[in-house]
Amino acid sequence: MTASDLLGRRIAWRRCLPLLFLSIPLLAAHAGQNDEWRPQQPVQVLVGVGPGGSMDRTARMVNDGLQHAGLIPGGSEVVNRPGGGHSLALNALLNQPGDAERIQVVNTPFITNKLLGRSPIDYRQFTPLALLFSERFLFAVRSDSPIKEGKDLIAKLRQDPASVSFSVSSGVGTVNYAAAMELAKAIGADIHKIKAVSFGSAAEGVTATLGGHIDVVITTPSSLVPYVQAGRLRALASATETRLGGVLATVPTWREQGVDVVVSGWRIVIGPPGLTPAQVRFWSNALRQITATPEWKSQLQQEYIEGGYGDSAAAGRLLTLEARRLSELYTSLGLTNRQAGGGA
Repeated sequence: MTASDLLGRRIAWRRCLPLLFLSIPLLAAHAGQNDEWRPQQPVQVLVGVGPGGSMDRTARMVNDGLQHAGLIPGGSEVVNRPGGGHSLALNALLNQPGDAERIQVVNTPFITNKLLGRSPIDYRQFTPLALLFSERFLFAVRSDSPIKEGKDLIAKLRQDPASVSFSVSSGVGTVNYAAAMELAKAIGADIHKIKAVSFGSAAEGVTATLGGHIDVVITTPSSLVPYVQAGRLRALASATETRLGGVLATVPTWREQGVDVVVSGWRIVIGPPGLTPAQVRFWSNALRQITATPEWKSQLQQEYIEGGYGDSAAAGRLLTLEARRLSELYTSLGLTNRQAGGGA
């Protein structure tokens, strides 16, 4: 190669440099557009229970927090689809693959529906987006109930397990149902005779208890505290490690009453199958942002809820662990081959 050839190549390369540097911002912008996503249409926050109750409140906390932070468009809404132990809502989400403008708040039935033969829908078909928090549970009766204390309930269950009716939300697969079964198992009562009546939401179960149609309601503290304060319900026990405090500070745990029953639930947000990594990142980050606000933390404190945000990967790991734990629990209770209808 001659000196004139080398000189010609250098001149050509220098002429290309401005074009090369001009193209870099364009490439970076294009990559950024591909890597970023946010909802362009109003978002639907699905929940598999009716209005009222703790699950519905969680969905509304999510929707309100996201809108207040400007993370989703105005007009986004909570969509209640009760029925089938959350199966109707899950089926609606499952039939919208790739639609990242639909998300759903789920809890234990998300896993137990299939485990108990209630639905063919498998939790692994969906996209985990974030873990919101863990929830606690209380046992309560109407204020004029002959069941005055936890020991009275234990005595009745030992004498005749079918003599007490329990209110549980959304059927056999829920944590409050498991809490009733855990109590019966711990005291040696026949779990197959326990009478559990399913309602579409915690609020419906509380109403039935207040009306005298149900003996014992098992649900989250936030659904019970107003009625405990008003003297219409009496809390018998909390299924927690330690007492809850506040207006519930005088309520003993089951462990304090000689029964080793501790149960807790979780609230996870999921999306439909087929979401892109960018869509998953948006939702994980958006949900992390709202759960870090003083407003969110204050609401959790008021409702006796234990915080604990986890991203998409953390939510996925928890679901795997919970699927194993719940399978072992319901197998030990002899329930995995039962059809989970409205009650037990």
